[in-house]
Amino acid sequence: MKDWFPFTNYDFYAYLTTGMLVIAAFDHVFSSGSLAAQDWTLISGFFWTAVAYLLGQIIAIPSSAIFEHGLARKFLRPPSAILLGMEAPRKRERLIVGLFCAREYAPLPPLNRERIMSKLASLLGSDAAAISAEAAFHCAFPRARSVADTAARLDAFLNQYGMARNVSFAATAAAVILAFPLFRTPDLIDVWLFVGAIVLAVGMFVRFIKFYAAYSREVFRTFAMIAVDP
Repeated sequence: MKDWFPFTNYDFYAYLTTGMLVIAAFDHVFSSGSLAAQDWTLISGFFWTAVAYLLGQIIAIPSSAIFEHGLARKFLRPPSAILLGMEAPRKRERLIVGLFCAREYAPLPPLNRERIMSKLASLLGSDAAAISAEAAFHCAFPRARSVADTAARLDAFLNQYGMARNVSFAATAAAVILAFPLFRTPDLIDVWLFVGAIVLAVGMFVRFIKFYAAYSREVFRTFAMIAVDP
């Protein structure tokens, strides 16, 4: 964003966009679009921008808890475990790899994995077989982030996956709201808006998984190539 713009890229895409998405769905279903149709002034524009931003901040809480710490870590194997070959990909992981993130969520080459595990074992003073995926990531992360280029790429991936996660959750919430007219006598627009919200929720979720895995991959890619503490 420009220096004069009051929001960062992450603020705009991860918070404002998600808040506006839910407000728009609520306005369509429960206010017949009266909010969108009103005569906007500078004051009302600032007010609803603030409301959307605050709502986006609130949406980020269940988005992180349910999508990141729930689905991405419980329903799917953690990216670190897949990348380091600690756990074999199941059908659900292979499906995601095959369709959406063929490189980011796939195991690292064997030589890279051996080099990484050897370094981890030395740093943690433990047998490689006893190292968990979580411990491996926390050991590798600060060393990888000490490289300026990697730190910049990690920030970009963090912004991308945070935005995709929040938008996916907001689209899911919007789909729930937009489902209400379907139980009455829906107009065609109601059906298309509901379908659009579902497509957006699924599409942004797989984008979230892509960049979420890319974040871990970047950490281990750098860690494999840098010198580590004696």
